[in-house]
Order: sequence, then C-alpha cells, then structure tokens
Amino acid sequence: MAPEERARKVGEQLSAREREILELVATGATNQQIALALHISVNTVKAHLRNIFAKLEVDSRTEATLYAIQHGLVRVPLASSGQEESSPRESEALPSLMNSLRWPHQLLALGTLLLFFLLVFWPIRQAESSPISSNRFIDPSGASASTEKEFSRWHTRAQMPTPRGRFAQAEVEGIIYVIGGLTDEGWTSQVEAYDPLQDLWQRRAPKPTAVANIGAAVVGGQIFVPGGLDSSGTVRNVLEVYDPRTDRWREAAPLPIPLCAYAIAPFEKGFFVFGGWDGHRYLDKVYFYDAERDSWKEGIPMRRPRGFAAAATVGKRIYLVGGYDGHQELALCESYDPTFATEGRDPWSVHRPMRTGRAGHSMVALQGNLYVIGGGWDHPFMYNERYDVANDLWATFESPIIGEWRTLGLSVIQSREGAFLYAIGGWSGRYLGVVKAYQAFFRVYIP
Repeated sequence: MAPEERARKVGEQLSAREREILELVATGATNQQIALALHISVNTVKAHLRNIFAKLEVDSRTEATLYAIQHGLVRVPLASSGQEESSPRESEALPSLMNSLRWPHQLLALGTLLLFFLLVFWPIRQAESSPISSNRFIDPSGASASTEKEFSRWHTRAQMPTPRGRFAQAEVEGIIYVIGGLTDEGWTSQVEAYDPLQDLWQRRAPKPTAVANIGAAVVGGQIFVPGGLDSSGTVRNVLEVYDPRTDRWREAAPLPIPLCAYAIAPFEKGFFVFGGWDGHRYLDKVYFYDAERDSWKEGIPMRRPRGFAAAATVGKRIYLVGGYDGHQELALCESYDPTFATEGRDPWSVHRPMRTGRAGHSMVALQGNLYVIGGGWDHPFMYNERYDVANDLWATFESPIIGEWRTLGLSVIQSREGAFLYAIGGWSGRYLGVVKAYQAFFRVYIP
C-alpha cells in the first residue's frame, strides 16, 4: 500500500477524541495537561495514546508527532505568518522529501526534520497563551532542572518515595505527612509519612479524594485538608480529615465554596483559609473552620484577591505572605487579627514586604520568625527569606536549590540538636522527592 493511501486510512481510523489528543501531543502537552484540558483522567489519556501508537505503528510521542505532521493528521499554527495551517505546497513538500530519501540519508533527514520543527514551532508555543500551558495549576513539560547547592546548614535526607508537588504537608507528634498532589503520572491520593529521627518513610492510608493545589492544618492532632483540584479539572469543596493514630480518613463539613491554591493556617480550635482559586478567578475570601462545631464562618476579606500565597500563625495573628493575583507575583506581607475581626475592627495590617515577589512558596513560623522557602514562576530565586516579626525586617538565607523550586512542603521539627526546617518535594523542572533539612537554631548543652 502506498504511504499516502496508508496515511489516509490511518486518519480515518482515528476517533475524534484520538485526534484531539494527537493534536495536543504535537504541542508538547504532558498526560496530565491533556487530561485537564479535555476533562478526562490521566489513565484515559494513556489508553488513548496506546491506541494511537498502534494505529500509527509508532512507539513514542515524538514518532507520533512527526508522522501526524508529515501526513497532515494535525494542524500546527504558524503564528509568525498569521495563517492557521501550512500552505498546500509546504504540506506536500515534506512527504515528498521523505519518500525520495533512502538509507543512510533517512536518519540524517529525520534529525534535520526534528530540528526544523523545533526551530519553527517551539518559539511559537512559548509565546501562545494556551489554556493548557499558561495556567498555574499544573506543571509544564520539558523545563530545565535547577541547580542543587551544598551548604553547611542544609542536609539531604532520605528521598520521598513518590516525587510530587502541589500536595499538603503537616507535622503531628514529630512525624511529617505528605498528602496527595501531582506526580509525573498525574494526580495521586498517596499519603506518605516521614520520621525525621529514623530518616524513614512509610505508606499510610490514601486520601479518599485525589486532589492537587492543597494545604493542610493540624487541629487536635488531626490533619484537615480542604478543597483541591481533581483530575477532571474540577475545583472541589470537600473537607477530608486524617487521624494519624488510627490511620483513617473521614469527611467533615465541606467548604462554603469550591477552592484550591489557598493559604491555610491553624488558629486555636480551628483554622483559617485565605484566598485561592474557585475555578474561575482568584478570590479575596477568608473562611474560618471551627473544628469543635464542624462549621464554617466567613471572615473579613483580604485587600487583594490572590492564590498561591502562604500563611503562618504567630501569637494571636496570622501572617499572609506573597501570592499571585492573576497578573504578578506579590511581595506583600500582611497579618490578620481574628480578635479585631470579631470586634468589628479592621483585622488587616500591612508590614514590610519581601525583597521579591513569590508565589507557590512555603512558609513556617519559628521562634518569632517567618521562614519563606521557594516559590515563583516568573523568575528564578537565588535565596530564601526570613522575616523578623518583632522588628519588621526581612533578611535572606541560602537555598539548596537555585532557580525554580515551587509548590513544595515545609515543616518545623524540634530535636536534641536544635530546630530544623524540613523542605520536601515540589517542582524544579521536574517533580522532586528531595528532603532538605535546614538547621535554623542550634541547641547547646553546657555541663
């Protein structure tokens, strides 16, 4: 059968959904990006890809992309010329060129063709405002990894079994729990527990709902994980609660609205949720969950809507730092006083901003200081930042990962040697399983 006739028959065999997926594969989209764009699961994407490869008689995404473009099965826009597709002369020239070549020149031609498509289409794809590649709720493919550095106060520990980002992290009785998030395979419900003293990881009961872009708060020894974005692209309002003592999950009163990419911090017998994304826009909402009453109450809204911020409690105030408002990453540092809110006074105070805007970072409070680690989409970071609450001053401290390092988890662990910050996982050109421990304070024993 002539190549043109075979290509025509292959094109007829592809279903409409398979054509959609093939077109997205040709743009460089990952499985999870395709799943989110088409509102299907990652496993469904994989099943379609197996069928596509079988029908095209190829073994990889690259081969499928080349075959599809060469035989006109997909359309790749040429933004520089303003046309939606290549001219008939161009689309006919490629098959003619390939069919006229014979081994050993075919290998050289294939490499030249690959280089041609990279030079022509790669800059265009970077400049486009695609809903798959431009949103901040999944991670891109093909990004370059950042650089790891060695510092005396940073120590590398046992790697997390499931590299991931956009998860919830919490510490209960000296054990760190990593919950849900995104992996190279897509959404996960896995829960893994890390014992810093033994430097050991263990699997725990999985979260009932697999979601990403989530946080956690510990109240009464239980871990509360609200909302999140699921594999269909739906923002959820579910509130699921994990009891480390029994290794069991339960449901509690759902969020008033669907929400993900929020900031979360415990306060007395409950926790606050600040801002986030509801599936349509970034919000200025503030909600308080009362764990004793299993009920939600709306607080005084933020002065500026945003998501991907970080929150931590210091005394009777909750500090909210950074975030993304849909246009830029913010350096804001503000605090919320729940007592003022109850009394009808303005609970918000503005403090000295960070040295640079950050989003997707993590933050913890320790001995009157706020430690901010990682974050950012718009520019790489060379350092982390520390805020002295009493003196309203920011200072920098070293980062073991230089460049991008975002949507990681951060916890404080006290030990005989001092106080440590445990930074876990996140995204740095790929999903990470790293565990980096920073010794913030030393404990000295005097005989």
